[in-house]
Amino acid sequence: MLEIASQITLCLLIAAFIGFIIGYSAGKWGAKKPTKTTETTQANTVDNEEIVETEEEPISTVSEKEVEIPTKELIANAVEAMEEMEQPESPEGAQPTTETKPLLLDEPRDEGKDSLTKIKGIGPKVEEKLNEAGIYHFDQISSWTEANIQWLETHTTFAHRAKKDLWVQQAKIFV
Repeated sequence: MLEIASQITLCLLIAAFIGFIIGYSAGKWGAKKPTKTTETTQANTVDNEEIVETEEEPISTVSEKEVEIPTKELIANAVEAMEEMEQPESPEGAQPTTETKPLLLDEPRDEGKDSLTKIKGIGPKVEEKLNEAGIYHFDQISSWTEANIQWLETHTTFAHRAKKDLWVQQAKIFV
């Protein structure tokens, strides 16, 4: 038995070595890009020294005129624009929308849980998921704010339907 295991191990090592060689070779030969062999002479200045070099140009080149090197001012403007995108301006007095956990219960109140399936868009399976999350009563749903719905969207799989089917407005009818 030990003899068979050692033969299998040896075969696997040989196969791995052969695979490595083939992969390395294929990667090395496949990575070459076609180039045209036109020699160009460029005069570049680096720290006020003139350097003359001869090089091969790849088929697809980008001239220096096409590439814009960002300056500190451009970078600062871009960062400022990104910050504005992340924090949209809100009207005065309006609260920023953040996630706020809604009222969740460990179990239904003494009078028993409400039949949440009366709300359009809540079937037996969604009602079960709502109950698992701690939502048993219409007054819990009717008190949801936009921030509560955002929290539910982040932490559950059903909350996107709350906006679509207007659960809050429907729950207010049953309260």
